[in-house]
Amino acid sequence: MSGVAVRSLALGRVRLTVPWLQARPGSAGLVDERLTGMRGFRALRIFPRSGSVVIWMVPDLLDTDRLVAALEEAPPPSAPAKPTRSTPDSSTGELARLVVGGAVLAFVALRRLLGRPRIAAGSSGLLGAITLFTGLPFFRGALRSLRGRSHPGTDTLVTAATVISLVLRENVVALTVLWLLNIGEFLQTLTLRRTRRAIEELLTIGEERVWLVREEGVEVEVALEEVAAGDVVAVYEHHRIPVDGKVVGGEALVDQAAITGEALPVYARADAEVYAGTIVTSGSLTVRATAVGRDTTVGRIIGRVEEAQSDRAPIQTVATRFTQRFVPVSFALAALTYVVTRDARRAMTMLLVACPCAAGLATPTAISAAIGNGARRGTLIKGGTHLEGIGRVTAVVFDKTGTLTFGKPLVTSVVTLSERFTADQVLSLAASGELHARHPLAQAIVAHTEEQHLRAPIHQACEVVLGMGMRAELDGTRLLVGSPALLRRHGVELAEEAQGWTEQLRSAGETVICIAHDDELIGLLGVSDAVRSGARTVIQQLLDLGVSRVVLLTGDAPETAQAVADALGIAEVHAHALPEAKLQLIRDLQAEGHAVAMVGDGTNDAPALALADVGIAMGAHSSHVALETADIALPGDDLQQVPAVVELSRHTLRVVRQNYGLAIGVNLLGLIAGAGGTMNPVLAALLHNTSSIAVVGNSARLINHTPHLPGTGEEMLMAAPLEDRRVR
Repeated sequence: MSGVAVRSLALGRVRLTVPWLQARPGSAGLVDERLTGMRGFRALRIFPRSGSVVIWMVPDLLDTDRLVAALEEAPPPSAPAKPTRSTPDSSTGELARLVVGGAVLAFVALRRLLGRPRIAAGSSGLLGAITLFTGLPFFRGALRSLRGRSHPGTDTLVTAATVISLVLRENVVALTVLWLLNIGEFLQTLTLRRTRRAIEELLTIGEERVWLVREEGVEVEVALEEVAAGDVVAVYEHHRIPVDGKVVGGEALVDQAAITGEALPVYARADAEVYAGTIVTSGSLTVRATAVGRDTTVGRIIGRVEEAQSDRAPIQTVATRFTQRFVPVSFALAALTYVVTRDARRAMTMLLVACPCAAGLATPTAISAAIGNGARRGTLIKGGTHLEGIGRVTAVVFDKTGTLTFGKPLVTSVVTLSERFTADQVLSLAASGELHARHPLAQAIVAHTEEQHLRAPIHQACEVVLGMGMRAELDGTRLLVGSPALLRRHGVELAEEAQGWTEQLRSAGETVICIAHDDELIGLLGVSDAVRSGARTVIQQLLDLGVSRVVLLTGDAPETAQAVADALGIAEVHAHALPEAKLQLIRDLQAEGHAVAMVGDGTNDAPALALADVGIAMGAHSSHVALETADIALPGDDLQQVPAVVELSRHTLRVVRQNYGLAIGVNLLGLIAGAGGTMNPVLAALLHNTSSIAVVGNSARLINHTPHLPGTGEEMLMAAPLEDRRVR
C-alpha cells in the first residue's frame, strides 16, 4: 500500500505527503521529473524536510489518483539524487547563461562604440548559437505550452521574439531580451535557496549540545538530538532553551521575543512554561521537556512557514495576462493576412511588426528600474511579482514589537511623590539602584539618566531580587527599585495617590517601576516600548493610499497593545497572538477578499509573512528567518518605506501599462500598414526596434522616481520621553 497521502485538495491545487521524500530529501528532483511531463500539470513546490509536495494542475486534465500513482514508488537506495529546479546545480546553469550572455553583449557594445565593422557571417552564427543557449529555459516552457501542458505565456512570447529576431538576423535584440529575463530567474532562484537555508538554520535552535540532568542529579553534556520528551535539561545564563517544557527548578528571566513578540523578558520559575529558542538572560533553570525537535513551538513555526509558502498560488502578473492574449492574436493576424493576400512577404512583415520584443521588455525593464529605485532607499524587493503585489494590497497587518515600536524599553514617564525629591532626583536614585543590573528595564533607566546628563550616586552594596527588582545601600540608607511586589515584601505600601498613578501608567501600556528611599515611596517611573517617530503618519498615509484595513497584531498583553493602537489611530487590535493565531488572521482576511500585506520582524512572524500576499520584514534587527521569508525587506528602521513601496508599486504598474500602450500602439499602426502592403520588412524591423527603445526609455524614468505620499502634516515624536508626564 502506498504511503503517499492527500493532505488537502482545493480547486486546482493538491498537497501530498510523500514519506520517501522526507526520508531522502536529496531525491526531490525525482518528484519534479515524474510530474513535469504529465498533461494538466501547471506548477510544483517541494518541501523535502517535511515531505510535502504542493501541485497546481488543471482539474479536468489531471486527478489526484494519477499524482499519487506517479509518486507511489520510492526510489531504490542506490538511486542518485536529482536536483530540483531551485537547487545549486540548476542555478549553475542559470549563472552560466547570465555570464555568457552578458559577456557577449558587452563585446558587441564595445565593437559598436569603437566603430568596428558589422559582425561577420561566421560570428553571426556563433552569436545566434549563444542566443539559443541563453534562451533554453524559455524554449522549454514554450514547448510545454505547444504540447498543451500550460497556457501560452511569457515563455511563448520570448520564444516567438527570439525566433523572429534570429530569422531576421537581429541576434543582439534577442540576446538582450533573454539576458534581462534570465537575471530575474536567477534572483528568484537565489531567494528560494536562501530562504531554505534560513529555515534549516532555525531548526538547529542555536544549541547543538545541551546539559542533560540524570536521575542522580549529574549533568551530562549530550547532543541535542539525543534529548527526548520527559528528559530534564539544565539551561544557564545567556544560553538558549533547547526544548519546550516546564520549569522544575531554578528561576530566571527569559527573553521570549522570538516566539511571543514580547519586548520585555518574563520571569520563569517552577511550573512555568518555556519555549525552545528563547534565551535565559539572567539566572538558570532546569526544564522537563514536553516537546523536542520538530514538535517544539519553533519547530512548528518551520512547518507553518512551509505550509504558508505552499498555500500561495502562483501570481498572475500583468505580463502573464498580456502575453496570454497578445501572442495568439499576433499569429492569428499574420495567418489571416496570408490567407487573404497569399503574400508570404506581407504576412512576414506583419509578424515582424507584431514581434513582441517591446512587449517582452515592457515589464522587466520597468520592474528592474523600480527594484533599483527601492534599493537606493534601502528597500530590498525580491522580485517583480512582489513589487506588483504590494500595490494591490487592501489590508496591512502590523506586528507591534520592533515594527511599530522600537522593540526595547525606554523611560517615558517620571512621577515624584515626595516634596523632598524632584523628578531628576527620583530618576538619579533609580539609576543608582540599577547601575549593576542587567535587566533591560534597568539598562533603560541608566541610559535615560545619562541622556539627561544626570549623575547617578554610587551605592555601597546591592542585591538582585529576581523577578522583582534591586535592593541597594546608599550612604547608610536603603534604596528599593522595582515592582510594587518588591516594596510590599519590604513593608512599604502604596498610598492611594501612588495606586492611582500606577493604574494610569499601566493603562497607557507602561511598566511601573517604584522607587523607595528607606520606608518612603518617593516616585514612580513608567517604562514602555516606545512607538517609532512618525508611525501615526505612516498609518494615515496607508489609509489615504486606499488601504481599507490596518490591523495591529501582537503577542503582547492586550493593555499594552491597545495603548499603542490608540496612539496610532489603529482601530483593530489582536493581542496575545502566537504564530498560529497570526497565521489564522491572515487566512481570515484573505477569505474576506483582501490582498494582505504583513509587516513584521521576528521569527514568530515568519509564517504570517510567508502566507500573506506580500510579506515585509521591518527593521535592522529583524530575525534572519523573517528577512529570508519576507518578499520585501527593509534593512533599516524607516517605517516610512512601507507606504513608499506601496506608492512605488502603483507608479510602476502605471509605467508598465504605458509601456504596453506604446508597444500595442506601434504594433497596431504597423499591422495596419503591413496589411495594406505599404510597409516593407526593413521598415517593420526599424519600427519594432523604435518601440523597444521607447519602452526602455519610459521605464528608465522609474530609476529617479520619488514617491509622492499623502501627508497629514503631523509628526509624533513618540520615541522621546514625554515631558508632560514628568510631574511632581
